[in-house]
Amino acid sequence: MTTLVPAVTLLAGVLSALLAGLYLAFSLTVMPSLARLPDAVLVSVMSTVNRVIVRPAFVVLFLGAPVVAVAAMVLALVAGAPVVLVLAGALLQVASIGITIGVNIPLNTALDHADPADAGDVVRAREAFERPWVRAHGVRTAVTTLGAVALLAAPLT
Repeated sequence: MTTLVPAVTLLAGVLSALLAGLYLAFSLTVMPSLARLPDAVLVSVMSTVNRVIVRPAFVVLFLGAPVVAVAAMVLALVAGAPVVLVLAGALLQVASIGITIGVNIPLNTALDHADPADAGDVVRAREAFERPWVRAHGVRTAVTTLGAVALLAAPLT
């Protein structure tokens, strides 16, 4: 059991780092690009992105990072291995999911309900979406990144 802890922790760290990288790339490219576009384009593109991203590779990263991190934490506890960094990494990955479920997904859902034929509705949808979504996304990017760092550092201790 003790020999599994570093391998599972490393896998959790890699999944978390890949997810953090995806989030960071989104923060550095997609959202700044959309910020420069008209309301209707942002609403249309973001709604499309929110549907397209839900594919197997993303789901493996999105769900795999916290699930494998929690598994690493349980294995470390059972094996009596050092758990501080694994615990921190697991909690941060679970927090990232919480941010997504609690903030980003409801904002995505609300954006999807905007009537593209109603310019006023599109403007209101963007105003309600963009700033809170970007803020929450920045927090989940930081949380996911810190979790990845903790998990990747854990096998070294």
